[in-house]
Amino acid sequence: MDGIALAKAIELQNQARYARYKSDEEAFYQQHCREPAALLIWFGRIADRLQAWRKIKKADQPGSGRSACDGGDCYGQAAARL
Repeated sequence: MDGIALAKAIELQNQARYARYKSDEEAFYQQHCREPAALLIWFGRIADRLQAWRKIKKADQPGSGRSACDGGDCYGQAAARL
């Protein structure tokens, strides 16, 4: 009997929360959304830089003797430096 009462109390609480969030969407996002962890952001930036570096290396044209990063300024494609 206590389990049924507990389930009913939880159900009523969820219904009240849903009604509040339905009327105030901003309250839902304030409670349930958080900023990502700093370590996750750091790993994302590292992955982004590695991907950009791989694209530059792929764009190098060894037959022409020119690199996408000649002269200290890097371009996404070796053909951009004509």
